[in-house]
Amino acid sequence: MLEAAEMIQTYATRGRKAFDSDQALRDAILYQIVVIGEAARSALEADPSIEDELPEIEWSPMVRMRDRVAHHYWATDNEVVWTTAVESVPKLHEALVKALGPAE
Repeated sequence: MLEAAEMIQTYATRGRKAFDSDQALRDAILYQIVVIGEAARSALEADPSIEDELPEIEWSPMVRMRDRVAHHYWATDNEVVWTTAVESVPKLHEALVKALGPAE
């Protein structure tokens, strides 16, 4: 999840104009959103208490967004994707870094 969040943040630095005009950039961000959602689902299945232990992470919304992107891709709203990339993902990244502690 951390690596996918970092990738999204890197992609988002290209800006909204690039996001709107470059299908490959949108696809890259969407793919990483799927990775995050799948990782969140796996983490919850492995340890359901993680949701209570890390309430600052929006576990269920991540899983739902993954499902939406993967199964209803034709109805994906680029505005929601961009907002997720530039607002939600940085918050997720911060929460994950805090939860994982310093790298050794």
